[in-house]
Amino acid sequence: MRNHLTVLLIWGLTFLCITSINGQEFTQTIRGQVRDVDTQIPLIGAAVVMKSGNDPVGAVTDLDGNFRFDQIPVGRIDLEVTYLGYEPQQLNSLLLTAGKELVLQVDLVESAISMNEVVVTATHDKTEALNELASVSARSFSVEETSRYAGSFYDPARMAQNFAGVSVGSGDDLNNEIIVRGNSPTGLLWRMEGIEIPNPNHFGALGNSGGGISMLSSTMLSNSDFYTGAFPAEFGNASSGVFDLNLRKGNNEKQEHSLMIGVLGLEAATEGPISRKAGSSYLINYRYSTLAVLQTLGVNPAGDALPKYQDLSFKINLPTTKAGTFALFGLAGANQSSFEPEADRDQWEYDDDKWGFIEEQRVGTIGLSHRLVLSNNSYLRTVAVASSNRYRENDYWLNDQLSYERHVDEETRSTNGAFRLSTLYNVKFNAKNTLRAGLIGSYLNFDFTFDSDNGEYLERYFDNTGSTQFLQAYAQWKHRFDDRLSMNAGLHYSHLMLSHQQAIEPRFALEWQLSTTQKLSAALGMHSKMEHLALYLFDGTLPSGRRHVPARDTEFSKAWHAILSYDHRLGEQLRLKAELYYQHLFNVPVENDINSLGSLINATDVWDVIGVQKVVNKGLGRNYGIDLTLERFFAGQYYFLLTGSLYRSEYQPLNGQWYSTAFDGNYQMTALGGKEFKVGKKKVNILGFNAKLIYSGGRRTTPIDLEASIAAGHTVYVSDQPYGARNWPYKRLDVGMSYRINAAGMTHSLLLDVQNVTNQQNIYSQYFSPAAGQLRSVYQTSLLPVFAYRLEF
Repeated sequence: MRNHLTVLLIWGLTFLCITSINGQEFTQTIRGQVRDVDTQIPLIGAAVVMKSGNDPVGAVTDLDGNFRFDQIPVGRIDLEVTYLGYEPQQLNSLLLTAGKELVLQVDLVESAISMNEVVVTATHDKTEALNELASVSARSFSVEETSRYAGSFYDPARMAQNFAGVSVGSGDDLNNEIIVRGNSPTGLLWRMEGIEIPNPNHFGALGNSGGGISMLSSTMLSNSDFYTGAFPAEFGNASSGVFDLNLRKGNNEKQEHSLMIGVLGLEAATEGPISRKAGSSYLINYRYSTLAVLQTLGVNPAGDALPKYQDLSFKINLPTTKAGTFALFGLAGANQSSFEPEADRDQWEYDDDKWGFIEEQRVGTIGLSHRLVLSNNSYLRTVAVASSNRYRENDYWLNDQLSYERHVDEETRSTNGAFRLSTLYNVKFNAKNTLRAGLIGSYLNFDFTFDSDNGEYLERYFDNTGSTQFLQAYAQWKHRFDDRLSMNAGLHYSHLMLSHQQAIEPRFALEWQLSTTQKLSAALGMHSKMEHLALYLFDGTLPSGRRHVPARDTEFSKAWHAILSYDHRLGEQLRLKAELYYQHLFNVPVENDINSLGSLINATDVWDVIGVQKVVNKGLGRNYGIDLTLERFFAGQYYFLLTGSLYRSEYQPLNGQWYSTAFDGNYQMTALGGKEFKVGKKKVNILGFNAKLIYSGGRRTTPIDLEASIAAGHTVYVSDQPYGARNWPYKRLDVGMSYRINAAGMTHSLLLDVQNVTNQQNIYSQYFSPAAGQLRSVYQTSLLPVFAYRLEF
C-alpha cells in the first residue's frame, strides 16, 4: 500500500510542477459538415456560430454542407448550428487543442411543421441517440467521455457502466462486462460500423461479451450509441442491450499523429489524407501492452497472472464522385494471460499452489461498407464483414513426484468464424415520415475441442465442428404527427437455419413533447436471442460424467420490454430523467428436470451453456425497476452525473418457484463529476480533476453449508437456494487527474486514473478452505493506478 501511495504522490507532484512552456497564444482549425439526419444529404447555407471568448464568429455551409473556422484560440468552444425549417443544435464545451484539428459532423432534424422563414426554437438534446428511430433507453456518448469519467481507462464499456440501469457490483470489476437491468451480459449485442461483430475485448471468457479491456482504442471512435432496452427494429439477436460503435474518419486535409506511453504499454496512431482532391483518408491505431509495469509497482489487477495484449484497428474512407462512399475497416487483437505455479513444494500451502495455466485469444474483424445516395431523400448502405475468434486454454500442474514436470490437466481449443452481409435502405418521404428496412445474413461456423486428464491419459471429451446460417430482416417507420408527438413502429424477423426456429418481433414507441423542457415516452417491444452454438451442436461428455446432447430444436429465448420514460430539462445544462421498466422473459432454456434449478438465464460463458442438460424452452424470468439520472452537461468548466437504480431480477425453472438471478443486485448508485482549471500564462493549458463513487448491492452467491463442507473437506453449497445470498454492498471510489499542455502544433497530456483509490476490499466470492477449516474470501480489484503521457502533433 505504501508503494501505491508513493507512486500517486510522485505523479501528483509532477502535475503541480509542470508549467506552461511559454506565453504564446496557440490556435487551431475547426471544420465540419452539416447534414439532414434522415437522408444524410448535406445542408447548403446552414448558419454556424462559434463562440470562443466574448466575440462570436459566424460561417455558412458551402455546396457540400461544409463549414470552417481557422486560427481559433485553443480551449473550450461552443457551436450553434441553425437551418431554416430544422431544429437547431448546440454543441457546448468542445475541446480544441493545438495538436489536432476539430472535425465535426452535425446532423439536424427537420421540423414536422411547415413554416415560412421561421426557425424552430426547440433545441436537439445532446444526450439523445444518434439513431433518430430510438425513443427510450438510448443515449449517445462522445469520445471525450471515455477519458473524462474517472475509472473508465479510455474504455467505452467501462464508461457505459456509469449509466443508469448498468450494474458493476453484481459482476467482476476487473471485467468491463455490461450487466443491464439484471440481464446476463451475454445478452448484449456489439456492433461496429452498422454490423454485428464478435466480442471486441481482451481477456474475454469463451462465449462472454466482456473482458479486461477494450480492443478498440478511443482514438478510433466517433460519437456512438448505447441502448439499455426496447431498442428499434433494426437491432436483433439481443436481449439486454446494444453497443452501436462508429469509427471516425481520418483527417482528409492534413496528417496528424499521436503517441502514448504509460503503465499499460504503448500506443501509436496516425491519420491523414490519401487524396485531398477526392477527400479520402486513413486512420490507423496500434497498441502494445504488458501489465508487468504495474506488477513492479506492487499492483496485481489479475492476481499473480501476467497478462499482455496488442491490437490494431484502422479505417480507410474512400468517397467517389458518383459511386458513393466506400470504407474499409478492421480490428485485430491478441492477448495472453499465464500463471506460473510455485516451483518449491515446501512453499505449497494449498493444493492450488501447484497449478498453472496459459490462456490465449486471437480476434480479427475486417469489413467493407458502401453508402450510396439514391436521391435527395434516400440512401442505401451495405456492409460486409468477416470475423474470427480463436481461443486456447491449457491448465496444468507440477508433478512433484516427477522432477516437477508439467502435467497437463485440461486443454480447450475453440475457433468461431462468421461472415455477415447487411444492407439497409432509408427513405424520407417528407418531414413527417421516414422508413428504414434492411436484411442481414450471417454464416456461422465453429471448431471446438476439449481434452481432460482421466487419470491415465489426456482424453478427448469434445471434438465438434459445425456451421449454420442466421437470417434477419426488419422494417421500421417513424411518423411525426407534429413537432410534439411522434411514433416509431417496426418489425424484426429472425430465422436460424440449423433449427428452423424463427421469431417475429413487433416494436412500438411514442414520444410526446409536453413542453419545451419536458418529454414523455413509452415503448413496448419483443426481443429474442439465439443461444451459443454450443447448445445446438456440441456433443460430448463432461469429465464429471454429465453428457451434453445437441439441442437442435431449442427455440429462441424471448422477452417483452415495456418502458415508460420522463425527461425534464431543469436548465440549459441540467437534465433529470426517470425510466420505469418491466421485462417479461419467456421461452428461456432450462433443464428438463423438475428437481433441477439450472437455467441459461444465468449463463455468462460457454461452460454454463454446456453445463445445462436436456433443455426445454419452459423457463421464465422477470426484471423490473426504475432508473434515475440527474446530469449536468459539461459547461462552465465542470460537470456531474448522478444515477440510481432500484430493481429486481428473478427467474423460474420447471418447479414453478421464483429465485434471484445471478445478477439481482437490487440497487446501484453512482455519483461522478469533474472540474477543469485554465492554467499557464495565457490560460491555454487545462488541469482537470475527476472523481466517481459507486455504492451497489453485492454480488449474488449460492450459500455455503459450512458444516457439510467441514465434513466433506471441500466447498458444499446449499443447492436448493441458488443465488440466495448476497455479498456485502459494493463500494468504490475512483479518481482521475489530467493536465493538457498546448504548444506550437502539438499537445502534451499527463493522465492519471485510479480505480478503488481507498483500496476497498469488496468480496467477489467465498470458498471453504480445508486447511483453515473456515470460509475464505476472494476479493474484487484492489487499488489500480493507470498513468500515461500522451503527445498529439
